[in-house]
Amino acid sequence: MFSNHWLKRPMLALAAVTALAIGPSTPAQAQDKLTIGAIIYARDSQFWQQIERGMRDAAEKYGATIQFGLNQRKLPTESQVVEDFITRGVDVLIMPPLDKQGSVASARRAKDRGIMVIEYDTKLEDASIASHTIGVDSRELAASVGKELRRYLETVEGEPSIGMITLPPINANMQPRRMGFLSALDGLKYELVAEVTAATPEDGADGLENILRRKPDTTAIWASNAGSLAGAAAAARRANTKTKLYGIDMSQDLAHMLLDPDSNVEAVSDQQPYKVGYLTVETAVKAKRGEAQPRHVNVPVKLYTKTEPQAVKEYLELVRSLSQ
Repeated sequence: MFSNHWLKRPMLALAAVTALAIGPSTPAQAQDKLTIGAIIYARDSQFWQQIERGMRDAAEKYGATIQFGLNQRKLPTESQVVEDFITRGVDVLIMPPLDKQGSVASARRAKDRGIMVIEYDTKLEDASIASHTIGVDSRELAASVGKELRRYLETVEGEPSIGMITLPPINANMQPRRMGFLSALDGLKYELVAEVTAATPEDGADGLENILRRKPDTTAIWASNAGSLAGAAAAARRANTKTKLYGIDMSQDLAHMLLDPDSNVEAVSDQQPYKVGYLTVETAVKAKRGEAQPRHVNVPVKLYTKTEPQAVKEYLELVRSLSQ
């Protein structure tokens, strides 16, 4: 877990959509008041809600003004949000590129206008645009839960079978997570029943049903984000299957499933999104004010499992503290 000093101040409501000026500032800060344009995907998951909360708290601490724009998981919308921030004259643009190639043009336009660009969660293919990158190693994120799945598969009699629910190809995290997961299974003999794509709970449920139609007694299924994992878990309960579920990105619902002995969810690897959001803004402010910052700021992966309920309970306490 990260330092508790981030949790001591009152938290701001996530419902605010418009720009928020964080204050008060010291005289020194007032002379160097920064405006940050921050892009998030949406506010429809706890992952992005925690990202935003971390960003707001860091902006408050460092006396910066922060404005948020939602790309709604669409490249044209992302481009329009960037243009809007350029028009507003922000000092720094922080963004999670939707597509490592498709997001390059809009990010470059911001940089060409003298705006510092900082990427988080995913990376642009052109490494010359962003001055800093913040986030977990996507391969490590997937490999950590993949290793936990492997330990289970090694206990199964006969050849185990698995299904994969990967992110859509447009998502820059799709291939790193897929390859990281598969790397954890290197040398293990298993049957790959099917590989389907999903990012939402609805698609995750469809994905699990698709896999189980092909092989009802599939040993385990890996899902590459919180939405698809939650949907798969709901579908698994309806199907009354014994198939074990492993995935990426923690949420309150998934935490409760890990604590539920009747749930199929066995392990979840997490990016610590609050910490990602906080460090992204902290890095942006310090770098813009002339303090040397690492080019790559790596956030450690956190693994939650059914066999270690105390860590899961601590996660739930963290989420509750962020809603106060």
